[in-house]
Amino acid sequence: MKVQGLVWVGVRTDRFDETVAFFRDVLGVPMDVRAPGFGWSRMADSSQLEVFDATEPDHQHFTTGPVPEFLVDDLPAALAELRAAGHELLGEPVITGREGWCHFRAPDGNIYGLTAGASYQRPVSS
Repeated sequence: MKVQGLVWVGVRTDRFDETVAFFRDVLGVPMDVRAPGFGWSRMADSSQLEVFDATEPDHQHFTTGPVPEFLVDDLPAALAELRAAGHELLGEPVITGREGWCHFRAPDGNIYGLTAGASYQRPVSS
């Protein structure tokens, strides 16, 4: 597996409004889309930030703090490597064609993810 970059971070919080305001107003993160309990930003380098209210049902496994996702080119192969190494996948991978994501628990007990998608920028080869 080769990681191309850190491209996504998700955070679940019981202080949703304050957290979204902090990212937007203090850090200057462009929170472009906002629905009840969900804030989203896509930044100039193509990385994304998502903020989830603590009651949002699809990310209840975000129990260890912010969850970063690492960009890989071949998600099924990377997930096979994680499984072969004995790491716990959290839920079923979401894969559509060559794009998708999956979260896992690392040896430190924290939650991380792998993601693949053409919309993320890759490093320029030298």
